[in-house]
Amino acid sequence: PGAAPKIRVRGTATIAGNADPLWVLDGVMLENSVPITVAELNSPDVMNMFNSAIGGVSPNDIESITVLKDASATAIYGTRAANGVIVVTTKKGKRNGFNISYQHTSAVSLRPAYRDFDLMDSRERVELTQQCYDDGLYINGGVGMEGLMSQYALGNLTLQQFREEVKKTETRNTDWFKLLYRNAYTQTHNLSVSGGSEKADYYISLSYDGEQGADKQTDYKNFNGLAKLNAELFRGVRLSATLQAGRRDRETFHASADPFEYAVRTSRTIPVYDENGDYFFYKKTFGGYYLYNILNEQENTHRESSQTDLKGILNLTVNLYKGLKYNGLFSYASSHSSSSDYAKEKSAYAAEIRGYDFGDYTQEEYDKTSLPFGGVYNETNYEQRTSLIRNSLEYKGNLAEDFSIDAMLGQEFRTTLYKGLTSNGSGYMHDRGNIFYEPALGENTGHLARNKMTRNIPERSYISYYAVLSAMYKDRYVINGNIRFDGSNLFGSNQKYRYLPLWSVSGKWIISNEHFLSGSELVNNLAVRASYGLRGNIVEESTPQIVASALPPNEVNQLLQMEIIQAPNPELKWETTSSVNIGFELGMFDNRLTLDVDYYRDYSKDLIASKNVSSVTGFLNKFVNYADVKNQGVDVSVSGYIIRKKQFSWLSSVNLGYVKNKVVKSNITPQAESLVKSIYTPGEVFLGKPVNGMFSYRFARLDENGIPLFYDENNNILSEDDPEIEEAVYNNIYNLKYEGTRDPILSGGFNNVIRYKDFSLSFLFSFGLKNKVRLPEFAYNSLPEADQNANRKIMDRWRKPGDEATKIIPVLSGHAGGDSHYTKVIFNKSQKTVVPGDYLRLRNVMLEYRLPGRLVQKIVLGDRQLGGISLKFQAQNLFVWADKRMKGYDPETINYTTTAYGSLPLPRSFTLGLNVNF
Repeated sequence: PGAAPKIRVRGTATIAGNADPLWVLDGVMLENSVPITVAELNSPDVMNMFNSAIGGVSPNDIESITVLKDASATAIYGTRAANGVIVVTTKKGKRNGFNISYQHTSAVSLRPAYRDFDLMDSRERVELTQQCYDDGLYINGGVGMEGLMSQYALGNLTLQQFREEVKKTETRNTDWFKLLYRNAYTQTHNLSVSGGSEKADYYISLSYDGEQGADKQTDYKNFNGLAKLNAELFRGVRLSATLQAGRRDRETFHASADPFEYAVRTSRTIPVYDENGDYFFYKKTFGGYYLYNILNEQENTHRESSQTDLKGILNLTVNLYKGLKYNGLFSYASSHSSSSDYAKEKSAYAAEIRGYDFGDYTQEEYDKTSLPFGGVYNETNYEQRTSLIRNSLEYKGNLAEDFSIDAMLGQEFRTTLYKGLTSNGSGYMHDRGNIFYEPALGENTGHLARNKMTRNIPERSYISYYAVLSAMYKDRYVINGNIRFDGSNLFGSNQKYRYLPLWSVSGKWIISNEHFLSGSELVNNLAVRASYGLRGNIVEESTPQIVASALPPNEVNQLLQMEIIQAPNPELKWETTSSVNIGFELGMFDNRLTLDVDYYRDYSKDLIASKNVSSVTGFLNKFVNYADVKNQGVDVSVSGYIIRKKQFSWLSSVNLGYVKNKVVKSNITPQAESLVKSIYTPGEVFLGKPVNGMFSYRFARLDENGIPLFYDENNNILSEDDPEIEEAVYNNIYNLKYEGTRDPILSGGFNNVIRYKDFSLSFLFSFGLKNKVRLPEFAYNSLPEADQNANRKIMDRWRKPGDEATKIIPVLSGHAGGDSHYTKVIFNKSQKTVVPGDYLRLRNVMLEYRLPGRLVQKIVLGDRQLGGISLKFQAQNLFVWADKRMKGYDPETINYTTTAYGSLPLPRSFTLGLNVNF
């Protein structure tokens, strides 16, 4: 809960920059609350969970959402609009009226289960170990079947005891998902009051969203308030004021107690409790060889975050002369984000830092440890302040009887200041009043970790000038032009790159207003439109200047230190995108049938990324303009009433988006290991392929020992013993197989709304086609560690000579954690682990009932008559159809994680809603 969504508008127009669209709320461009880099967008850090510019706005306060795509529509927003613009308008009061509205929803989302993952149960995991033993592999471990075999071999168990314990282990089937997860419960409340008089209107709302997360450590709360006032102060002078305040709180798991990672990686043969009912501890092999129990770890670790937002907007409109008016917009926003986590001394996380389990140490270990007492505590605080001043003059008028114009000149200044403070503390004693251990004078502290703080104060400023001219002739011919100059403190070393001119021109012919279609009963709307323009973008962590970070004095000589963290590049330029859009719109039979089609072509050049440079420069890398990318595609929207009668109607609509993305220029050679990953690595692109292209090593077959063989560029088959395999296979990007793009080329949805009297039923299908996904790893270098689970596919591996004729999964060899065969590791990045990502999902089904007006009018509360009441039931993500080889994995989430075990699927959820108006 609270996570920012991934949204793309017409493909990806940047390589290392933020590809998310710009959010605009009531005319104000929104900023993220924390200045994270693109590389951090895939991070599970809780601070990033709140880093959604629109995250604090209640859905109940939204009046409309408009997505702007082409250059003509987005040009007015400048460099921030290269990835599209999502314009959100909040509700306002109605003149000469008064209304009270209350909305409530309660939703349940089903927890994840083992049916969503192709993982072994206890019997299968025991069988795997037995097979490996029968195949002559070295078996060792302290838990599971491996632990029983070791105890039997040491004579600590009789044969009868061994067999009894094996039976217990085979049927144990610890359900880690059930233990660590629950059905999530969400509730929302919104109360709003609105109204107005002849000269003023107001809207006030209070909202609460609360979610008991799917994992048992996570809870989320969101409080939000909105107040809007529109008033005519004097004749021709209007003032609009908006004040929004909100707070979001989130409690969740510590990094050392990640429930998903633990549930998918841990063998189900391991118990939660011992025979005495106490926690069962074992030495966890992934993440440190220290005593571990997931419930104990969750009890002794914690992570929480919060964010407080305040936004204020003043909009002044003054009519100066006939058709001429002044618009002034003044906005100020501030937010404070805080994230903290701790691990107490009894946690395995603290044991890893300490170097020994709690209470179990030698004097030598104690003398060397950096954490003799207590645990660790980390806290990060960010304060963001954004101010915006926009002034414009607008003229609307008629130059002739059939010729009207709309012209605007404007200036905008925007600045965003971030203040960040990160604190790291050792010796934290949570149960003793949240104090920190401080060594006594003269105590040996040579290895003691020191508490430290880091401060970060970036500032981003923009100044813009813009002009807009729109003209219409005879209500049929429309032409529009925009130009805007943007400047930023992130650029400017070279004067010719200081300001970026952005412009667009567009035209529209409303054919349905021509005389030959006037009064047509068949066609009521027919128009064609076209636009061309230049848009810009900026990688906000880049700068042409040298960047240095001041460090504390050196511990040995006490001299002041400074670290150069970014090389200068005075020739750094803005990223720019030229955009062509041609559109067609049609409405027939009084808009019973509508069609909207757009063809677009975007060419983005001078894209910025970090490039490795020669070490003789004194730097490892620097930001450069190095790549061009082309996006082209078609958007289609069709809507039509199958039935349209007073008491019964059926509306169907289809939305299709087709986009092809291609890197047409690149001056940086990518790394093979980045191209074969499941998720995109910023800056790692292949010339001639999509930005988000997926590649694979070219697996040939297994040899007679079950070891993978791979093709080189000349289709020669190489083994890992061949000396040229590293350069010919492992690191040769030109030998990789291009699989396709990770993002769907064709995507869309099919929606139906059926209304009968006071009932409404809707169902929405969504789909994605022509993309590829990589399956979670199912080949292992050797027998998994005793505490680790495994993918069921491993049971179909090579086991004996001759299996190479029918099997492709490599042999398990050696002992757990040993006998490395790199070709078996890269098999998981071969073409054999890639499947089509095509899917069809029943995303939403909703049934709504509105109480008939004749009954509503009979309900009176106090002196207020009920204005309306409705009930709704909604189900989301009921079914998904995808390639059967996914075995339950979700095609929409499988490629958006760095873990080798996949990711959580989109949950099925069920919602009840109530809406009451007075």
